[in-house]
Amino acid sequence: MNIVIPYFTQLIVTGLLCALLLAYFRPFLKRILVDLCGTEDRANFWLAFANILMVGLPLLSGVGYIPYSSSVENIVFEAARQVRFNLYIFMVALIGVGIAVFFFALIAPKPQPISKKEAI
Repeated sequence: MNIVIPYFTQLIVTGLLCALLLAYFRPFLKRILVDLCGTEDRANFWLAFANILMVGLPLLSGVGYIPYSSSVENIVFEAARQVRFNLYIFMVALIGVGIAVFFFALIAPKPQPISKKEAI
């Protein structure tokens, strides 16, 4: 079996899985970032930064994969292990974004509730 096929397969699978996870996660992150950043433009910048981080790091990890086995079965399992490792990298990036958002949510000024007297 040509080792190029599992190489590109694991890259494609990693990219698709990261894109699907990001598509699910993106709306929630955007709402939080708009609240923290104050403007839509700032939130969009940090959202794009997080997207690049959460897709780029796993793909960068996948680019370094070199299949070593000669049998088809072993190559398939090697590629599956690499995809699993790439998803671990995705989770590390996601946790990093979560820690950053958590930190800035703690230090961001909290809006004060409007009392009924002030509303009148």
